[in-house]
Amino acid sequence: MALIQKNIWTIFYTLLLCGIGFLGIASYYKWNNVHEHYAEDQINLVKLVGNATHSLLLSQEMILDVLGKQVLRDQNPRMLDELLLINPSVVAFGFVDVEGNYRYINTKFDKAKLPNLRQNPLTQESFEYTLTQNTMVLGRTYYIAASGRWGIPIRKSILDDSGKVLGVMTAGLGIEGAFKIYTESLSLGDYNKVTLIRERDHFIQFQSANTEISKEIYENPLPEAFLNALMDTITHTYAVSKDEIKASERIYTASTRDVTGEEIQFALKYEPRYALWILSDIKETQIVREFIEHFFAYVMLFAIIHVVLFFLFKIISDAENKRRVDLLFQATHDSLTHLPNRAYFQQCIHDWMCESAPPFSLLYIDLDHFKNVNDSFGHHFGDLLLIEFSRRLLQVKSPESIAIRQGGDEFLLLSYVTDTHELLAQADKIMQEISKPYRIKQFNFVVGASIGIAKYPEHAQSEDMLLRAADIAMYEAKKYKNSVRLFSPSMQEGYLNRVMMEHMLRQALEKGELYIAYQPQIDRNGALYGVEALARWQSAELGLVPPDQFIPVAEASGLMPKLGDFILKRTLEEMQRLQESLNVRFQVSVNISIKQFMEVNFLEKLTHEIEKTKLDRLAICLEITESLFIEDIDYLLPLLQKIRDMGLYISMDDFGTGYSSLNILRKLPVDELKIDKSFIDTLMEDLAAEKMVQNIITIGNNLGLVVLAEGVETKAQETKLLSLGCDRFQGYLYAKPLTYDALQAFVEEQKQNDM
Repeated sequence: MALIQKNIWTIFYTLLLCGIGFLGIASYYKWNNVHEHYAEDQINLVKLVGNATHSLLLSQEMILDVLGKQVLRDQNPRMLDELLLINPSVVAFGFVDVEGNYRYINTKFDKAKLPNLRQNPLTQESFEYTLTQNTMVLGRTYYIAASGRWGIPIRKSILDDSGKVLGVMTAGLGIEGAFKIYTESLSLGDYNKVTLIRERDHFIQFQSANTEISKEIYENPLPEAFLNALMDTITHTYAVSKDEIKASERIYTASTRDVTGEEIQFALKYEPRYALWILSDIKETQIVREFIEHFFAYVMLFAIIHVVLFFLFKIISDAENKRRVDLLFQATHDSLTHLPNRAYFQQCIHDWMCESAPPFSLLYIDLDHFKNVNDSFGHHFGDLLLIEFSRRLLQVKSPESIAIRQGGDEFLLLSYVTDTHELLAQADKIMQEISKPYRIKQFNFVVGASIGIAKYPEHAQSEDMLLRAADIAMYEAKKYKNSVRLFSPSMQEGYLNRVMMEHMLRQALEKGELYIAYQPQIDRNGALYGVEALARWQSAELGLVPPDQFIPVAEASGLMPKLGDFILKRTLEEMQRLQESLNVRFQVSVNISIKQFMEVNFLEKLTHEIEKTKLDRLAICLEITESLFIEDIDYLLPLLQKIRDMGLYISMDDFGTGYSSLNILRKLPVDELKIDKSFIDTLMEDLAAEKMVQNIITIGNNLGLVVLAEGVETKAQETKLLSLGCDRFQGYLYAKPLTYDALQAFVEEQKQNDM
């Protein structure tokens, strides 16, 4: 679960990192996109300005050329006034001879007051340059005082047919008139300006912007460093020379710093006819501002998405954490009583047993007679009783103690109380509380408990040894019922004997020390009817070990299935061999324990062994104890029916000593009832025993079952049993349990007697 929890947040952080990466990539592309967008806008703007400028100046050049020749031919200056009326973008027209003197001018100007263009320092250079050019030349932008407007001088040499310069036609092109289109339509915004720069001296001819521009920009040329920076940036970016730039019609875009040192993005184009650079520039701060607006939107979207994702993952994480807590609770707590379970104990015991931990005590509590509640009233009532028992235990235990359900009707209590007197007092208090009658629905139940106590580290230094010591003490308490016992080393002796016997029994199976003895079973006529297979252990160290000693050890240690497999296999092999060799047929009874029946593949193993030995199924009888049916009747009934359908017989051993009801007996697929030896022993002296035997025989007869009495040792017992209607007999009166060879001799003798 911790791994799942970790993976959930790993996915979230991975998505977060991916989102940050995507945000970075998107921002990078947006940054380039904004740059490209402004670059594209400036390219279009420069192209538009270039085309408009070229058209405007070309039209003005044609007007000057035509007008100059007409003025010389007609000698009529009034036409200049007429043309001025229809061309408001022009401030004034004038014709100047090659010496720089005004010959003709608009009538509103006094030509006597006008300076000689060739002698005036402000106009001399451009005037003389005009005389050398065939195209129109632009002069420096200046303020025309007579008209109160800023204008750009435009001059065109007038040539005769032989190409001789006759004079210069000049005009003042008003900025607010001719270039009004720039200020109104050709600016991208407050952040952009368009500048026309004269190539030969780097003076600004015109600058357009949405904001007011100081006319001082026309008084001085642009700094050489700025223009060089423009050229260097383009030549470095596009790997072209300045001459190639001027010869190309391409519009170049790049970034540099303007005359104030501010970062700008610009677009530049050269107008070759009029030797003008057309420059559009945008402040980088505008690009950054627009990018930040988009970036902020990206960040907001990123934040919203990841906040939503965070809460979604948190919901998932909280649900997973709750699920993990619930699963952990389920894994470490009993589903019925909600007490901590064995898994919890195995986890927490290490904290109780660490080096720095204080001493503590372990109380092992086992309910007495609880099985009777389940058997008589069903598991539902048993569960309700366990719930009530747990509630009482929680009420009576000390606050620092931990109550644990070990399993079934076994409970543990971890307590820091180690003083023997206090410990026994606490156990007695628990005993008194849990021994009070339990009111479950309409019934009252009285159950006791046996409590075994072990101390850490006095009695054990490990979990297993501590549990074992408490368990040993609890079993000692069970001998006396409803009692408490504190562990002592002397109690361990019996336990160690059982452990030693278990170890030796495991070796006995491997060494072949176990063998099968067979006790004959006789019918009413004294003839051999069958034999009961009985396991015997001839230990090299212990000698002959009685079954009542090693069978319980096998049951408790989990060896019973293996021992049962050995008994079944050996019995079937020997009986098949014996019956085939003597050409006789009799029944063989094999005891089957509850442990064998509970094996998942028991029926398959049984079928396999029968088919392997090829023993007649009608000659096989499985003996089961009466207590078997109160363990798990719902599971056993279908299994027994399958065994009965296979053609095998089923015998109920030790009948009368258990708790099975006649209703259950009626449903069981049983062929034979065996009267327990304890009734036969007192048959002749105890009237109650005689009546019990009579009742069992009557029950068997009524249900159509054969009745067999075991433990018959005297002729008087046999006579009595015959008179009561018993069908079969087994006991020392006829034969003790025999080895294979002794049984063979016994059968041969019986066979001869029958002849």
